[in-house]
Amino acid sequence: MTFPLFSPFRSLPNFGRSLLFAAALVGCPALSVADDAKSPTQAEQLAEVERLEKAELWDDALQLAETIYETTPTDDATRQLLRGKFDVLRQKVAPNRDPAKAGVWKVRAFVVRSLDFTWQEGDATRRAQYVYDDEEVERIRRGMAGFAAFVEKYSDGWLRIEWTFEVVEKTATAMDDINGRYWPGAAEIIPLLPEIPVNSTDTIMTFVKTGGTAPADVKNDDIPLLLFGGAIGEWAPVTRGATYISFNWETGSASHEPDGEPMLHEWLHSLQWALEDRQGYPRNLGGDPDGGRFVGEERALEDADPCYRRDPKKEKSWIGLYEHILRCHNTRNMLREAASRDKKVKIESAATANN
Repeated sequence: MTFPLFSPFRSLPNFGRSLLFAAALVGCPALSVADDAKSPTQAEQLAEVERLEKAELWDDALQLAETIYETTPTDDATRQLLRGKFDVLRQKVAPNRDPAKAGVWKVRAFVVRSLDFTWQEGDATRRAQYVYDDEEVERIRRGMAGFAAFVEKYSDGWLRIEWTFEVVEKTATAMDDINGRYWPGAAEIIPLLPEIPVNSTDTIMTFVKTGGTAPADVKNDDIPLLLFGGAIGEWAPVTRGATYISFNWETGSASHEPDGEPMLHEWLHSLQWALEDRQGYPRNLGGDPDGGRFVGEERALEDADPCYRRDPKKEKSWIGLYEHILRCHNTRNMLREAASRDKKVKIESAATANN
């Protein structure tokens, strides 16, 4: 779930930027936004992408395709066409190897060492107590490293996760109650953490153990959980300008998933929120990690990724969907400028960075 702040439509105010860029590529004189008679149509821009592809000018073709996608009004069919271009062209264009040209998304990850949670079920009082052991903490740390590696790889080096990791030697005693189901939400868990200055990080990520192994002398009741992992957008003033993600099962990874996949899934919700409600891109442009479906599976179009289908015979998890989202639903510039915290330094344009 997300707490949206605002939803400005980015493409219309920036329409002129795409026209100027397209004119430069096709060798036209510089255009003004008001010079509508000389402005290339979207069809002409798309034709220019095709021409650049045929000429094997992969960098120019990708840059123009991305510019159309992120700064002009597009319908579903055009977006699908452009995502197909990204899928091909991103494989032909060299990834960014200069960290200084990449965007930075800051994550502060915290493992809350123990839980001692009491709740009511009718007239009965229930209780559960859990403690992370050092091996579980190390598994979570590996997950964070794997998550950061996935983002750098699937963004082709245009976005880096800068993360810190800390074990909080405190006990969580409260969780959010959503109609009798529980989740370690921001209002209950953030007060346990060290002070986080406003706008100092993009995501606060927490881990609270609510199941699995427990001390030998403890008999636990099963906590009726709302979910295993969840993400919300910035919730002022509680989340300090950051998005919030919390996991509430053991080490945060299932046996069939590579280290970091669940963190990547929830973070993609944060990325989508930031692009829409911080950077102002149109809704659903950047892709939804909950939109996965299998080959042959029928789902409502609004609930499913329009492009990707998972083949369960070949893929053990949804990591392919998340790669698809980063490579085909988000342009390199979208990735470079994505942030929840306020930007203090303006990142140069992607066109300049590619030179």
